[in-house]
Amino acid sequence: MTKIKINRDKEFILHIKKFTTAKLMKKTKEKDHYIKQIFKLNEAGEKVSVSALSKLFNVSKSSVSNMLKKLSLMELVDTSPYSSIKLTQKGRKFAKEVVAKHRLIESFLVEVMEFKPDQVHEIAEEIEHINSPIFFSKVRKMLKQDTIDPHGSNIPKTDF
Repeated sequence: MTKIKINRDKEFILHIKKFTTAKLMKKTKEKDHYIKQIFKLNEAGEKVSVSALSKLFNVSKSSVSNMLKKLSLMELVDTSPYSSIKLTQKGRKFAKEVVAKHRLIESFLVEVMEFKPDQVHEIAEEIEHINSPIFFSKVRKMLKQDTIDPHGSNIPKTDF
């Protein structure tokens, strides 16, 4: 908490941490992609590092470090020194939602709309960011098979 005196009669108190956290919580595709990729790397049993994410996203290590600081402040990742980057419980829940949305959309596009599996990734990348739990629940209900996506990956169970 920080106090700022405007003049001798008025004093404003800013709740810096709350403001910062609220600002960071703003949904962005970039944050979703980082969380999703960390989840996928963990799912594959790979260790997650700044270098690995830098190569994966084709960005500088300092860009990755900056994003990880934000994700850490949001309590989505654990970046303990000398260990691989891990999702927190909150981060895993969030990642499962993003991954489930992506894989459900891919399945929907193949099963219902008759796209070919190699045509659906980019479309799913855009749709996965929609914030509508009822939409994704209905997509799941429309599918005959909602546990494996068209590429053979498991679709996480989640309530959105």
